[in-house]
Amino acid sequence: MNKQSIYAILTILLIPVGLFLISIKMTVETKQPQHTPVQIVTDNVAYQQIAQAVSEKSSHVSLVSGKLASERDMRLFKHAEVVIVDSHQNQLLTQRRNLKRHSKVLVASDVVKDQGQTNYWLSPEITLKTITRLSDLLSDFDPRNRDMYIKNSQKLTATTQNLSQGISDLKSQKNVQYVATNNAQQVFMDQLNYATAVPNLESVSDDKFKKTISEIQNKQVAFVLTASQDQSTRDQELVKQAKSAKVPVITVNQVLPADQKIWDWQLVLVKQLQAVFNSEESGK
Repeated sequence: MNKQSIYAILTILLIPVGLFLISIKMTVETKQPQHTPVQIVTDNVAYQQIAQAVSEKSSHVSLVSGKLASERDMRLFKHAEVVIVDSHQNQLLTQRRNLKRHSKVLVASDVVKDQGQTNYWLSPEITLKTITRLSDLLSDFDPRNRDMYIKNSQKLTATTQNLSQGISDLKSQKNVQYVATNNAQQVFMDQLNYATAVPNLESVSDDKFKKTISEIQNKQVAFVLTASQDQSTRDQELVKQAKSAKVPVITVNQVLPADQKIWDWQLVLVKQLQAVFNSEESGK
């Protein structure tokens, strides 16, 4: 038998071996690629907390400054796949346009008509809506982990049930008039359909200010909202007159404590407002 015949026989014999090896490789379970966490950035601690609760280990949530002043912030922002901001005036949106990034964006203020306000994150209702909206966004962006996002948002919804019920109770109150020494909570008050007796305490005329004091004294105002830093002459006079007339004064802390979740912190305000109307009901 010549060499060519031998090579031909060996080649024919090797074909089944090759096919066998290929079949084994095809039947071995393919290793799933490791999941890469979704990169999320925001410049607001409140939204960072919400994002961490909704996504858990399926994302990496970073807090950056709007100016992206550090190399770290710039690096994180450039790699961000989702950006969460308070309003359309946010600096991070400007940075996104300038750097020509294509990250997904969630703007908290999109759930309200009035885009002329600030500090939308202070509104408990916006917090609740952000939970749902972020869960939907992440589910579409990262469908492999959709079930987890939905489960986490449902868990957070259950955790915030008292907040949700409190908002519903407050909305049931009709023809509510209040006075505030600043406009930080105006977004939430508008969502509750409460009317302010004076749009801007510092810019109104003396006559209008005197009229507001008179309305407080005559119990035409349900409550006064103030903050510890509001210490102008008019602020102090307004609070003094309210306390004298036994009109509830609610002091709002406008800085989220480091040891509190945004939804727990906002529940304090909601409970204070509920107490105002519960007191009125018991006094009738």
